[in-house]
Amino acid sequence: MGPSSRVVSREQRRSLELGVHRVEATVGEVLDFLGDRALGHRGALERAVSGSSALAPGRPECLAFASRRSDTLVATLRASVAGLVLVFPEHLEAARDDQCVIAVADPRLEFARVVAHFFVARPEAVIHPTAVIDPAAIVGPDAAIGAHAYVGPGVAIGARAWIGANAVIDSRTQIGDDVVVGPGTVIGHTGFGYAREADGTPVLLPHTGSVRIGDRVDIGANTTIDRGTLDDTVIEDDAKIDNLVHVAHNVQIGRGAFVIATSILCGGVKVGAGAWVAPNASVLEQVTIGDDAVVGLAATVIRDVESGTTVVGSPARAIGGPKAGDSTKGAADA
Repeated sequence: MGPSSRVVSREQRRSLELGVHRVEATVGEVLDFLGDRALGHRGALERAVSGSSALAPGRPECLAFASRRSDTLVATLRASVAGLVLVFPEHLEAARDDQCVIAVADPRLEFARVVAHFFVARPEAVIHPTAVIDPAAIVGPDAAIGAHAYVGPGVAIGARAWIGANAVIDSRTQIGDDVVVGPGTVIGHTGFGYAREADGTPVLLPHTGSVRIGDRVDIGANTTIDRGTLDDTVIEDDAKIDNLVHVAHNVQIGRGAFVIATSILCGGVKVGAGAWVAPNASVLEQVTIGDDAVVGLAATVIRDVESGTTVVGSPARAIGGPKAGDSTKGAADA
């Protein structure tokens, strides 16, 4: 265990849950936090908010945001009772005279930043007494490990990581700093790979690789990430993987890529930096998804997807980007 980690007492077990703490912040304090990103404001600087809510109907004590530009946004904004609303610059003057609003270029992004800064608490750096941690594992400072989690020999967990209840981290997996691993997720288990004897009897291919996970990676609940066969399975910094995703052996997920719920990445798939794999998509083994490419909902990808291309359907075909209209390269014919 790291020097700043400790075993949690019975009274402190609830602190292992990622939760919300109600810290009051004034409009003026939010403006100070936003700095130059605040492009204007209306309303009393001393008004306080102590949580977050949706714009409609909103809550008087909460922060809300305008999610997207639409014909109905002004009416929704004016009807909201939220205590403070982050809006697009063109809607600053549309607010009621009694509303508190701050104009920003991207209300959704700034909402996330403000809520994380003022209202969301990280759990204490505690190790639950039912967690099993091999003596040969390394747990970094200020990491938290939940109830009944297992951390195997040779595993290294970085600083401020959060490992959820019932998670399994095995096979010399390396986890970076500020990583979140959701409850029930299994990382480092043997992948699915077999040869056959002459009589057809399956023979398991040894998986001697591991899993390497960068910094600030978020992994949801009940996701599986298999270790590599010879080389490692690699997830780069800032990648985000949803609940119920399967990442097979030797997959590489690039920096800042998103892989969404119930997607399947077969063995050896490469997902480029900033790419987006939508829910329930399946990507065939050894396929490469280029940087900033988009794989649509429930798509089945059987050929490489060039950077910046959007593909949809089963088999997937390109509908946007460099490969749009060209189904002979990069995406399969519909």
